[in-house]
Amino acid sequence: MKRFLTAVTLTLLFIRNFAMSPNRTDNTQEVKLCREWTTLVEYRIKGKNITVDFKQGPSKCNIKIYNVTLYYVNSTILSMAAVNSSKTTPYLTHEFFGICPGSYYITVEIFDEFWNDDGKCICPSDTGKCGLDCHRSRSSNFIVTGTCRKFRNKSSSKPIELHIFLALIGAIVILVLLVLSFYYFKRRIQEKKGLLFYTEDHYYHCEAIDKFISFMNKSKCKLEVAAELVRGGDPLRLSLEIQKSDFIILVYSKALHKRIQAWKSNQDYVNFLKEDNSALLTVSLLRELNASNKLIICKFPQIPNSNVSSEFPSIQCYTLTKELNSLIKKIHGTRGNHEFNSLTNTIKNATNFEENSPNWFENKYICPKKMESLNEMLDYSENFSDGCEHSIFSVPVSYMLEQINEHNELSL
Repeated sequence: MKRFLTAVTLTLLFIRNFAMSPNRTDNTQEVKLCREWTTLVEYRIKGKNITVDFKQGPSKCNIKIYNVTLYYVNSTILSMAAVNSSKTTPYLTHEFFGICPGSYYITVEIFDEFWNDDGKCICPSDTGKCGLDCHRSRSSNFIVTGTCRKFRNKSSSKPIELHIFLALIGAIVILVLLVLSFYYFKRRIQEKKGLLFYTEDHYYHCEAIDKFISFMNKSKCKLEVAAELVRGGDPLRLSLEIQKSDFIILVYSKALHKRIQAWKSNQDYVNFLKEDNSALLTVSLLRELNASNKLIICKFPQIPNSNVSSEFPSIQCYTLTKELNSLIKKIHGTRGNHEFNSLTNTIKNATNFEENSPNWFENKYICPKKMESLNEMLDYSENFSDGCEHSIFSVPVSYMLEQINEHNELSL
């Protein structure tokens, strides 16, 4: 009888240890090639928020960034995030906010910045050749229930209560003053980096944009044209540039206003898709810029304030060049007294052109077309998709614009 009980006990212990083995559920243990690494993608649903947990890859792979993507079950991307690796914990967490009811799944993969650079890529083949994709980990399908209500895309934070002894108040005040003085001095001399988005309305408009970039660079506000940094509209690289920038400027023009009105009817203009800077702008991108808390609107004098406030009610707008010093103050925290005669002249040229040529927009961009017809045009299809399921243009435009409008109404 004792031998029988001992055998049963040993059997149960073996079954328990096997069930708890990490090798049974994922591939986060040592792998021969970094490109073969996968991990168990776990998720927790709380209301309209989805929390994603996964284990980091092997240290030998030197992974710096993971690409975490939320898909509809039809493989259309809803949201994408770049999650930095950590040296203090083996697990990483990311949270998606305000998710409407539906069926979804989540993927995690290595972001290989030098994927096609032999000798630098993280995911080479067994012969050391780069240019291959890293393996992608995928969660099971899951369903978010409830109703899709309006939400504020703001992260909540719990107030931190500080208990300070009365005897230390004097010393702490002095320390704070020293830190603030150093911070103020550092901000005053440090160059800020910004991203610039605009539509290429006409020659005089682009000439004024070039002068504006030159002026900002001289004012220690280095402006990078987003379309030149992100060739081909890579959504992940664009998200990384948005994260790295100190501020983002969107030039609101007559052409952009007309295009936003077309988006509301699920339409767009073909000729915008022929221009690198114009084609980069999409409804989903405007939503991401709006949620970054870095967005600043700049407009030329001929654009009514009501046009801007109706589309971006919670974003501060500056008129060029009338409020240019105020713009510099917002970015650097210090108000300057700059001269910008050449910029003023080019802006006047752009204003005069639009006033003297009232039909310039219709002559250049003609009429809007339905999004469905634009997607079917082979000549411009690359402006809508990058050839794989990672396209930022795969989300229906009408749905994304509805989400932006709901967010703007709540921000009033």
